[in-house]
Amino acid sequence: MSVIIKPTELLTLTNPTPTPSPTPKPLTFAQMNALYGPCTNTPVFMYHHVQSKTDAIKNNQVALSTNTDTFDAQLGYLKEKGYDTIDIETLINFFKGNAVIPAKSVILTFDDGYENFYTNAYPILRKYNYKAIAFIPTGLVNNSGYLSWDEIKNISSEGLVYFANHTWSHYGGANDETKTTKEITTADTQLTEEGLNIFKVFAYPYGSPNKYAKDKLSSLNYNLAFTTISGKTLCAKRNYDLPRLRTGNLMPYYYGL
Repeated sequence: MSVIIKPTELLTLTNPTPTPSPTPKPLTFAQMNALYGPCTNTPVFMYHHVQSKTDAIKNNQVALSTNTDTFDAQLGYLKEKGYDTIDIETLINFFKGNAVIPAKSVILTFDDGYENFYTNAYPILRKYNYKAIAFIPTGLVNNSGYLSWDEIKNISSEGLVYFANHTWSHYGGANDETKTTKEITTADTQLTEEGLNIFKVFAYPYGSPNKYAKDKLSSLNYNLAFTTISGKTLCAKRNYDLPRLRTGNLMPYYYGL
């Protein structure tokens, strides 16, 4: 007896409904710790400009700005809730098994070395006695709108801010090994000449890690590299892929603090 297949059935046989691939579940902290540990759930807050709302609008920098009064309120909130900042040496030593990170710890980072870090952000850091890391494109130092070397030295001498590598010109390309190498190496040399970045710390311009940058950081014995990938689990075996949290004008409780 022959079997008659209807046209609609033939279409189903020749074009079966695709089965979607399951979306992988994020690893739990315990799984991350087992694979890449030791790990710590320590929020790393990322800032760029700290300035008034009026200046942010005037300068077309709203997307990368935190209002000065909001920044004060953010640190005030953290202080009131019992949070403190840790320095970069503590995180490096934790990854090496030589330090403990207190439960209520955060890290504050500032990218690009803008002048308003000196005029607006730093006085508020001093007010709360909070530490921070400033990632500097060294070739932009002394340019209009950016920090000067004198300002960097003055801030650094007080011990609250650690200045680290953010390439020479804020170059974020991933396909040019020669330029990537030159950018990282030039900034590393300049920071070393100024007595800065002794613990070898880096942040990728535009936030995306790439092989050429990682290879050069490894050859220069860098300890840490920060991305703009969102997250707060920092792990020793992912020390060149450390996540951060975009802060803007969000209060810390937005991230569960």
